[in-house]
Amino acid sequence: MSVLSSLLCLIAAAGIYAALPRPKAPSGAIKPVCQPSVIVLDGIGMVLGVAFFSLALIGMSDWGGAAALAALFCLAPASLSLVLFVVAARQETSWVRFFSNGFEFTQFGLKVRVMYEELKKIEVRLWEASGWAAWWQSTIGSSGPRSAVLLNGAESTKTLVFKRKDGAKFTISSELIPDLQRILISIDRAGMELPDGISDYQRRKIRERRERMYGGPEREAPPATSEQKDVARIAALIEHARRNTGS
Repeated sequence: MSVLSSLLCLIAAAGIYAALPRPKAPSGAIKPVCQPSVIVLDGIGMVLGVAFFSLALIGMSDWGGAAALAALFCLAPASLSLVLFVVAARQETSWVRFFSNGFEFTQFGLKVRVMYEELKKIEVRLWEASGWAAWWQSTIGSSGPRSAVLLNGAESTKTLVFKRKDGAKFTISSELIPDLQRILISIDRAGMELPDGISDYQRRKIRERRERMYGGPEREAPPATSEQKDVARIAALIEHARRNTGS
């Protein structure tokens, strides 16, 4: 009977997993790089959870002595399944979309819209890590409620760090952005200072392209000459006289 119950639980778990809603990233969204894939992460988590949670629960309830203690230690590898499920959920529900006036950062389904005018500073930083540390940083995605991270999974990546005036930070690997120059043009057009890591030559090219796309900065009209002022005054007198005659 216990074997049949276990099989029924496995079938129910598979059915629930298949029925879970999977949000689709909108068009143009940038998603984090997931290594391994979400399906592989879920599969490993399922195997670890079923195997070690079952051993722990059965051992602690039916066994005694050293066997029960060994079963208790099975909870440690079993808890890794929860970490893998969280990582997989983060990969499925996190992305960034850039607009002409800002960007929208989505993480675990929670969205925040940031306008370029709300930013305090934009920096270019080299993000370096090795081995499991690089994987962890690229998959977990956040170091706190006010620090969202979206990396490409490499051990070394050049990132754009957007710092909002209230202290929130948004870090994105520049290699993930398909049209980085367009975004820099939008930042420059919004009146924000371009990141410090951009050379003077790149700044000049960005501003030249912005002026070709949107036109140059608005110029004030030149002051009127004395002749133009006289013509305008005569025209005003004629218009005033015409109105008085008509009345």
